[in-house]
Amino acid sequence: MPDNECILISGAGPVGMITGLYLARQGIPVKLFDTLADIPADHRAATLQPSTLQMLDEIGMTSVLLTRGIKSPIFQYRDRLSNEIVAEFDLGVLKGETPYPFVLQIEQHKTVGIAYDIARKLDGFDIQREREVVSISQDGDGVEISVRLPDGTEEQHRGRYLIGCDGGRSITRKSQGIDFPGFTWKERFIIVANHFDFAAADGYRFRNYVAHPAQWCALMKVPGEEDEGVWRCLFPAMTDESDETVMSDEWIQARYEECLPYDPPYEILHRNLYSVHQRVAERFRLGRVMLAGDAAHVNNPIGGMGMNSGIHDGINLAEKLGRVWRGEADDTLLDRYDRQRRPTAKRYVQAETIRNKQTLEEADLKARQERFDELRATVEDPQKHSEYLRRVSLIAMVEEANSIE
Repeated sequence: MPDNECILISGAGPVGMITGLYLARQGIPVKLFDTLADIPADHRAATLQPSTLQMLDEIGMTSVLLTRGIKSPIFQYRDRLSNEIVAEFDLGVLKGETPYPFVLQIEQHKTVGIAYDIARKLDGFDIQREREVVSISQDGDGVEISVRLPDGTEEQHRGRYLIGCDGGRSITRKSQGIDFPGFTWKERFIIVANHFDFAAADGYRFRNYVAHPAQWCALMKVPGEEDEGVWRCLFPAMTDESDETVMSDEWIQARYEECLPYDPPYEILHRNLYSVHQRVAERFRLGRVMLAGDAAHVNNPIGGMGMNSGIHDGINLAEKLGRVWRGEADDTLLDRYDRQRRPTAKRYVQAETIRNKQTLEEADLKARQERFDELRATVEDPQKHSEYLRRVSLIAMVEEANSIE
């Protein structure tokens, strides 16, 4: 494609890949650059919200995703102290508002792979792997990036705009001097996977949040590589123990025995330990450079909002870039992307994920009971139940963002 006559994307995870697909479907040439040789299959995000499924339907993905994922309309909060089911929320309540009144549980790499299978057939879609974006500069006509190849040499690429979808440590964001205020949680999170069928015992659903003041956990089912069904459990590492200790079989089996009413040992299929942040970039656009997904905002994973809100960023931005590219609007339209997505990321994703974590770990017994009573009251009141589900499924966030001029 001609120099400069394209849009550059740094990062080919779910946000970068889907944004590139959306742009290419509009006939806009895109170049994606990713440091990895292939789509990583490790355990990352695995929940697609109803609002996201609606968006992905427009670009031909949802019908394929539905054949690969697990529909999960109901999720529950449990109290580990009493082994009581505190509240069950049913996304079926939203049947009149969305054609997808459930979340779809499917591993992130499968979502990325489905997007790629569609995108690679489109003219103007170019993905270059094992390419690390190391420097970025922009002028009034475009953006130039320097990309490091596996042999250590560098090459330059130029485009009209650059979208940084390159994660929480985003080179794109750092290169533009954009601040990333927020905080890091003191504990680390570890995701562990096994084949034990928790839904067959004790009333667990396919998505569960288990509260406890000392050691809470979250539990969900995903399809697995052979569609055999895999259960992923999220534990916080609440101590100062080393990463090596927390990743050990002994530590993990002890958490299973402590948090779940079954007898270990379990066969451990995967384990992934990471730090958790709550941050939002001070701006999502600077000139011809835009941020989306984790490059723009990061949050804890409780509630399945991070990847979804990132995909929403990308689709919102790609629609606006399409209008600018076709001459239907000037590029001041891109400022609206920042006005729509940044404040709603704070109001919905950040606020809700922080609230979810606080509910699970509340140590004050009176405050804990008040939180549980609020969850029960929400389920029992049809209007509150619906409003809550519209919020956590990000339907309300999309509506509010789209209303902002």
